[in-house]
Amino acid sequence: MERDALPWALVAHAGEVAVGERARLADSLRELADLHRRWTLLATCHRVELYGFGPRPAGESMRLLEGEPAVRHLFRVAAGLESAVVGETEILGQVRNALSHARERGTDERVARLFECAIAVGRGARASLPERDGLAGRAVAWLARRTHLAGRGVLVVGLGPMGRAMAAAAEASGAVVTVASRRPRPETLDLAAAARVAPEMAAVAVAIRAEWAELAAAGQAPADSRLPPVADLSAPPAVPAAVRLALGPDYLGIDDLWERGRADTGWVRKADAVVADGVAEYLGWLEGRGSVATLVALRDRAESRRRARVERLLRRLPDLDERARGLVVAMSKQLVTDVLHEPVCALRSDRDGRHGEAARALFEL
Repeated sequence: MERDALPWALVAHAGEVAVGERARLADSLRELADLHRRWTLLATCHRVELYGFGPRPAGESMRLLEGEPAVRHLFRVAAGLESAVVGETEILGQVRNALSHARERGTDERVARLFECAIAVGRGARASLPERDGLAGRAVAWLARRTHLAGRGVLVVGLGPMGRAMAAAAEASGAVVTVASRRPRPETLDLAAAARVAPEMAAVAVAIRAEWAELAAAGQAPADSRLPPVADLSAPPAVPAAVRLALGPDYLGIDDLWERGRADTGWVRKADAVVADGVAEYLGWLEGRGSVATLVALRDRAESRRRARVERLLRRLPDLDERARGLVVAMSKQLVTDVLHEPVCALRSDRDGRHGEAARALFEL
């Protein structure tokens, strides 16, 4: 297969590239991806990854994967094998969102199929996985180790999926949760009000897109009204740098959760097998696309002849009512589908082009 016919991936993740640089990469690559149908961006709190075909942008601080390694990497990401919490489910939703955005732009069929297969692999890999905490659960567990939460107030800033997950985890720990966001609702605080009440809380959990500038004043308050422990799962960090410095060990950033936890080795082996099968299936589909033109031509030839025969038959049977005519047309379509079933299946799985060549010669396409 020619090089341009294979996918590539530019990858930057926590442990290799700092969170601030990842945020910069995400912003610049998002603009580029919106202009190129062959490119799709996957940006999460721990990773920025661009997938595509053909020419690629420069990515000095990003690893390049080409061909099978690029496919395998995305499938492992979707399966949760590359996550800080092995097997976590949040990443699968993020892969779905990336595919949805790509479809809105009218992405290349090969990229769409790559992400569709990744989602299928992610689902299959988790079929035997026990339920476990994600990043939100780990962040709240860290807060609980720093301070007692049961019966005490926890401020959760952010109404996105991560914010909602941290609020649920805090409530499950027995905390009394107060929610704030940049666009407050009647039952939530705005960011200025949240900054004022933060020192009164047992802990603060944050997951928003931009800096929480209003928190700077609270972070520099006298010792008796300083901030409690803060878990900030925003990327880039929402907590101002001066506040992070003042909090010291009482601050948890998203990259502090990057170190992978242990996972059941039996499940990992099963997940790896699902990934391997998915990679083989996708690459087989990619190689078989060389016979797509033959497949289309074969179907067009059959449909053209079907219509001609049906029209000739109906002219010879003018007394047929509309229902009978409809049954004749439906039967003819089903007959063509049945006759072409085996050739179509063979062409769809044509990895080396031999089936396509044989079909072109046999049917004079």
